[in-house]
Amino acid sequence: MFVTLKVTKLRVHGNRMGRAQKIKNRIKNSSFFGMSYLTGTLILVKLLQLFIKPNEKQILFISYSGRQYSDTPKEAYNMLRTDPDFADYELVWAFNKPKLYKQPELGRKISSNSPTFFYHLLKSKYWIANSSIDRLIPFKHEQHVYIQFWHGVPLKSLGHSEVGLSRLVQYWYDHVQFDFMFTYSDYDLEKFKAVFPRTKQFVTQGQLRKNIVQRYEQNITPARIKYQLGIKSDKPVLLYLPTFRGYDAKEQTNLTEATLNKLSETYTVIYRGHYFTDGAGKGQIITAKNYSLYKMFMIADTLITDFSSVFFDFVEYGKKVYLFQPDVSEYIVRRGIYLDAKKDLHLPVAYSEVELMALMQADNYDYQVLKKIKEEYNPHEGDEAANALKKILMQYL
Repeated sequence: MFVTLKVTKLRVHGNRMGRAQKIKNRIKNSSFFGMSYLTGTLILVKLLQLFIKPNEKQILFISYSGRQYSDTPKEAYNMLRTDPDFADYELVWAFNKPKLYKQPELGRKISSNSPTFFYHLLKSKYWIANSSIDRLIPFKHEQHVYIQFWHGVPLKSLGHSEVGLSRLVQYWYDHVQFDFMFTYSDYDLEKFKAVFPRTKQFVTQGQLRKNIVQRYEQNITPARIKYQLGIKSDKPVLLYLPTFRGYDAKEQTNLTEATLNKLSETYTVIYRGHYFTDGAGKGQIITAKNYSLYKMFMIADTLITDFSSVFFDFVEYGKKVYLFQPDVSEYIVRRGIYLDAKKDLHLPVAYSEVELMALMQADNYDYQVLKKIKEEYNPHEGDEAANALKKILMQYL
């Protein structure tokens, strides 16, 4: 399907959220509203559990709390919908806005913003997610199987290590009970044991998301991806992925218009922001907010990000990664991080735009660093996770 994307200006500080998202944020960030929501919804769920019996052959999928059709839940869905062993299963997707998703392979869709969401959740025997599927309500679910594929290797602090975490979110971290949680390596296994102390079983077999690009490579060419993105130049492609801060930073956080224009002389620059940010306002580049990140991995020659763990997935392809962290001191104080990218990971880190340009112009990139990161933090193949997931589901047949 052709995707129309045009060259536009980038507004890296833009933060236009829908009404529903604003309400969610107010509830999440307020102790009073948050705990009132928790108490009221827990009562509702307990009442529903008295009357709703789960369908033993129904699986509910959700990605980024209903914001996307993407990542490991999507890969799990594609895997199971084509597996004869699950031909008689009902596979259900939950979206904040179900009408936006018209992919032909999608079957039943429900609204994750609807008051009936918990009915559908309780009706499904299996839950597959990459963040909260229970809407931050960590209730007991003896009749269900909660399978968690977290959406990345933890670089930013989580749980009690996260600065300024709201009471509701902290309560969820402390009390949610995953039946199975998939991890990349011993590194995130250690972190998640502390962040999610009530997890019943950790599965250190990597993540299904590694199979996403493999599937794309079988069905789409880099030339097709460039065509869909409107790229006509033969210049190398630079993928720019700045992180959402969640606070009004005092320091510079993103590349300026002058630097973006300078980079555009050498590269075709693609910007993809966090799902809480929009494009427009700083430099003439291509924005691809709703385009597959993994398709862009296929055509990108270089990645620039700051505190996003996305580089742990990108190093799989052995292509250059640069981190731009001019506000690192403020970020550590106001958000917190587990790893120092320069000292612990040995990646090239710039603390100013001048330093970034100098790093990128130098002809001494150490590709061995990327190999070491992959071996330590993301060593498993996607098929290992796929086999582990099927084994988990088959044990309940």
